[in-house]
Amino acid sequence: MRNWWWCGAVWTTRPPARVVAIDAWYGVLAALILIVGFSRAIFAAKGWDYYEHNAFFWAKIGTFVAIGILSVPPTLAFLKWRRTGAPPTDAAVHQARRYLWMEVALFPLLPTFAAAMARGYGVF
Repeated sequence: MRNWWWCGAVWTTRPPARVVAIDAWYGVLAALILIVGFSRAIFAAKGWDYYEHNAFFWAKIGTFVAIGILSVPPTLAFLKWRRTGAPPTDAAVHQARRYLWMEVALFPLLPTFAAAMARGYGVF
């Protein structure tokens, strides 16, 4: 769930530098979540063997990757808007919002898959 609320339909003439900063922090947090998550999967009590054979673990990883891939076009758009210094067109904002909403739609799957893993479902 990134900065979809900052990407409204109307922008001021000021470049969206704030959106770029927020987007960068979300990227940093996503990287930290991956590092901590894999560290827990490898070094925690259940160990890698448990997670390696859990369908919900791989579904969670796949969802996380999908969200990451969906975040690339808006990030590139935000950077372009900042670089040009001109406000984005309504069509460009609409396109960025579409990707952000797809990310928001996928995000609830992450805790759902985590809860399923915690209850021992998905082991194969």
